[in-house]
Amino acid sequence: MEENITIQEIMTEPADRVIEMFKSRRADIDHETNMAQLDPSRHDINDESIRPKKTVKRGNDTVLQDVTRLAMPFQKLIVSRSAAFLIGEGINLMADPDSDLEKEMQDMVEGVWHDNKLDYQTRKLARKWMSEIEVAEHWYIHEKNGKQRLRMQIWSRSEGDLLYPYFDEYGDLQAFGRGYKIGDIEYMDIWTSDKAYYYHNIEGTWSIKEERPNVLGKIPVIYYVREKTEWQDVQSLIDRYEKLVSDFSDANDYFASPMVTVKGRVLGFAEKGEQGKVLQLEENAEVSYLTWNQAPEAVKLEEELLRNGIFFLTQTPDISFREMKGLGASISGVALQMMFMDARLKALEHQEEFGEGLQRRINLIKAAIAVIDRRMQGAQEMTIEPEFVFYMPKNEEELVRMLVTATGNRPVVSQETAVMNSPFTMNAQKEYERVKEDEAGFFGNVTL
Repeated sequence: MEENITIQEIMTEPADRVIEMFKSRRADIDHETNMAQLDPSRHDINDESIRPKKTVKRGNDTVLQDVTRLAMPFQKLIVSRSAAFLIGEGINLMADPDSDLEKEMQDMVEGVWHDNKLDYQTRKLARKWMSEIEVAEHWYIHEKNGKQRLRMQIWSRSEGDLLYPYFDEYGDLQAFGRGYKIGDIEYMDIWTSDKAYYYHNIEGTWSIKEERPNVLGKIPVIYYVREKTEWQDVQSLIDRYEKLVSDFSDANDYFASPMVTVKGRVLGFAEKGEQGKVLQLEENAEVSYLTWNQAPEAVKLEEELLRNGIFFLTQTPDISFREMKGLGASISGVALQMMFMDARLKALEHQEEFGEGLQRRINLIKAAIAVIDRRMQGAQEMTIEPEFVFYMPKNEEELVRMLVTATGNRPVVSQETAVMNSPFTMNAQKEYERVKEDEAGFFGNVTL
């Protein structure tokens, strides 16, 4: 295909040719391997062709005995914590409106964000991006009871969607295709900035089913893609960890309970529960316990090295009970920040790619609002930027002490604010009124 051909020229080609062009540009992503690594039940440790059953001889017979298979969901843990630190406590929409119209635009964008529960959807989007490498969000106008509302849906391979971004030679997105199946029929929907095309495959032949104008004037899809999964660099460590603990468990099955070996002939056994038990042996016979000569400390050392390597190399904080129980409740705020510094640095790095997609989302929402409400066209160019609110554990007691010191030991919050933030308060306003009534009653009985 010629590189200088425009997307408008491509869309005039026969349906089979259009579909072929889009499919030929699809990124080579091994989705099946990624999903197998994410799902513990599909790990190599559970694959009998990789970890076969053990051949055991029982008398004259040979039988196959299953081995221990301990799959560890490190991949899910890494993705979950990485997404949590990236999105943090939510996304703030930062703007500095210069007019009432721009303030109204900001309010409308925030309304769309709230109506679509985008803080929650963005976390879901981030998890799919980190585990499936590619994911997309599609925006459309939904009309109900005469009202038009913006709605968003997530497209991903795990949901049955095939994503076909079409970039030009400069890396700009010129069109976007989504492939999917309903029953036995294959479909492909393609959006450009001015039109939407709907194709279907009937009995092996592609044909265009419908063509519509794109009222948004922009491709209504935000595409997120990365080079590798969040855990790919440590996949070999995870495989080794699972083999180590599974082999160790197998060894425990053999050696955890005492096993007696006999050389020669046993002439008689002591009765169960008998005091001063004695075995009667043939001359030159020997009895001993079968012991495990391999040092468990070596296994423990490797387990710790692998575990630490998995967390360290993926910049994932190990906040398990085992690691956190020795910290105590009075750890300083600075120490907390240092503990989570690595995770925060990774989140900052992810913002370079993921934040760009969120900025495109905001711009698309503004454009769609201007289509629904023509008055907003004058505010469409205003700047609204996403701000990630990092999650960080806090030492509130230390913070209050610092503020009190900075103000010369003067109060830093009002009594009403203190009541509202009390964990014992069910209804802040009523509780504050009761506090004032109690104070009035107490001081009213004091004789000065």
